[in-house]
Amino acid sequence: MSDLLRMLPPVDQIGFVVHDVDAAVARFQPLFGPFAVTQYHLDDVEYRGRVVRCTLKIATAQSAGVEIEFIEVIDGDAYHREFLDQGRDGPHHIRFTVPDLEATQAQLAASGWNPVFGKRFAPGLAFVYLEDDRGRVVELFEAR
Repeated sequence: MSDLLRMLPPVDQIGFVVHDVDAAVARFQPLFGPFAVTQYHLDDVEYRGRVVRCTLKIATAQSAGVEIEFIEVIDGDAYHREFLDQGRDGPHHIRFTVPDLEATQAQLAASGWNPVFGKRFAPGLAFVYLEDDRGRVVELFEAR
């Protein structure tokens, strides 16, 4: 993991997958402050080599320069549902904002990180989740 950390910028988000975003916000707002809650309809998302659609309800807040994100699967075939189907909820991934998603993804692939869920929205705007062989998850985000 230390080689990975040398090639990436500082962590800028910690993502949690939850069953109920509203309940998570009610519980953690006293700790992190106000959350912004939005529902996203994602079409044409690549998920383990297939193209899928899903709807996610996402809440975000800031804490000491790091974004706290809660993700609830509303509908569709979302990668996050795997986590819930395993009987898990809570910490899921850490995110790094990078200037070139494809170049960074290629570097991480050489270290055994494989893409599992992602989408390019436009030039300069994309995300991808990567897993390693131990089930650890990182998200790369490009926004320029």
